[in-house]
Amino acid sequence: MATRRNTKELILDIAEDLFAQQGFGATSVSEIASQVGISSPGIYKHFSNKLDIYEQVCQRLFAPLADATRGMAAEADFAETRKQIHQVMSHLATKPNTARIVQHATLARDETLDLLSDRWYRKFFSTISDPASNPEKEWINVPTAMAFHCMILGYVTLAPLHHSIFGVDPLQPEQLEAQLQFQQNMVDGLSTLVHRSHKESSGH
Repeated sequence: MATRRNTKELILDIAEDLFAQQGFGATSVSEIASQVGISSPGIYKHFSNKLDIYEQVCQRLFAPLADATRGMAAEADFAETRKQIHQVMSHLATKPNTARIVQHATLARDETLDLLSDRWYRKFFSTISDPASNPEKEWINVPTAMAFHCMILGYVTLAPLHHSIFGVDPLQPEQLEAQLQFQQNMVDGLSTLVHRSHKESSGH
């Protein structure tokens, strides 16, 4: 017989897949319970409501990203930033539901978007630099952060479409490695441009 902890983890597993497939609003507690194999009241032995389930699903998915980006400070050099992008991309590739849940929350623009923004994303992007006060790191700014974020999440959420078009699974190790290398090349390119700009402005 499943233990209480095992049942709770199973509920989170099922809920994660449903939230990723159809979003928070379209997922009911009864649907989660049915797939787990328990009655709806059984859900409430572990969670106070559906939003509580969602919050704990997000905790499992986003805590590793918070750990990976904790050192992403304005003073980080390009090598550190490249390493962090690799860690984030690797996590999203192994946990594609993360990007799918973000996509659904963004489209829904409901309480789940507020939760992701306030609890997780403000933390992720809290170290974006102010070019006026930190000109040496002017590349770590809002437009750059948005561009890399779109590229990383988009790669994962569009993987099924690209698989259908090109007949190649973007989340297979060799394809993922190629994408990671492409992103690293972009970071290296930014590094070259920034250093060249500083040299020209200083007259060297």
